[in-house]
Amino acid sequence: MNRTILLLLLSFSISIFSQQKQNSLSEQEIFSIIDKNANLLLKDSKANSVSIAVVCKDKIYTRHYGEIDKGKGNKANDNTLFEIASVTKVFTGTLVANAVLEGKIKLDDDIRIYLKEPFSNLEYKGNPIRIKDLLTHRSGILTPFPDTKEIRQKYSPDSFLVHKNRLDKLYTKKDFFNALRNVKVDSLPGTTFKYGALGPELCATILENVYKEKYEDLLHKTFLAKLKMNSTKIKLGKNDVVANGYNESGLLMTPLSSNLWGASKILKTTLGDLTKFIKFELDPNNKIVLKSHDKIYSNPDMGYFWEIQTDPNGNTVYAKDGGSNGTQNILKIYPKNNMGFIILMNQSDKNSGTYLESASNNLFSNLNVLSSNSEQ
Repeated sequence: MNRTILLLLLSFSISIFSQQKQNSLSEQEIFSIIDKNANLLLKDSKANSVSIAVVCKDKIYTRHYGEIDKGKGNKANDNTLFEIASVTKVFTGTLVANAVLEGKIKLDDDIRIYLKEPFSNLEYKGNPIRIKDLLTHRSGILTPFPDTKEIRQKYSPDSFLVHKNRLDKLYTKKDFFNALRNVKVDSLPGTTFKYGALGPELCATILENVYKEKYEDLLHKTFLAKLKMNSTKIKLGKNDVVANGYNESGLLMTPLSSNLWGASKILKTTLGDLTKFIKFELDPNNKIVLKSHDKIYSNPDMGYFWEIQTDPNGNTVYAKDGGSNGTQNILKIYPKNNMGFIILMNQSDKNSGTYLESASNNLFSNLNVLSSNSEQ
């Protein structure tokens, strides 16, 4: 009888091992999946360059395709500096999450508590804008900062980005506060979603007022230095060069500009540093990460500037995309699968976001067999 039990256990073990082997992917197979999706994205988007980083079960896989500038053969690498545009916002959200954990601010606080003047206009029928409204783009203020109404009326859509960049170059913190003093809150805070720079930039000035430190210094001290993300920065050094980006017509675009805090769109970083950030976001024991993933509002579901989605298996996904004048990227974190990835391309047009979303969904679908082993 003991021999029978032993044979049954052995047979069961072999069956489990065989099943796991079938469900797992080798490094070669993982790169094959990355290659397939990158090449499809290059073909569909007509971008010159695509870079992908996948972090799965603490292992890192990075690949670069094409060339930054057509015909020059200058393929990107893990140390190439890219603009990550609005993905900057989740870095700001992480700082706010840390401030909440440290008891410096509360999500339900009136933002005027942390500003240096009354701003009596920053309310709607007696209802103030709260910290959580900034984090989810629901301040109730529909006017963009800076206001682009004039250049939208004056210039064609094709030339809008050029003139928007010129406006950003001239727009200062003084201009920001002048606009804030005169702006109207158009709807009840917490109800109307209006995406823009206002929320993260206001969060940055609030953080500076609370900690008595510059936003950039807080970013570095709170987690960039700890993660050794040494190439991630707001301001470029003398020898730093950001990868070129292009529009759909193949025209070289100028990098983003900002004289504000840099909390909305101005971070530059490398694929190497981004893999460290993805690993940080996948740490199930990191209180700052877990707090930044808290759902604050629904429809759309959002955390601390994170978009909260659901994968085909019903598991929670944290996502953020970003687009500059000539680049697009998408970042996704799958905690249940212990996996995350970012895809960057050096082209930006009206269809780039669609191509990236499709590529990210296909990449996850192809890798899902591997990530399912994290539950075993």
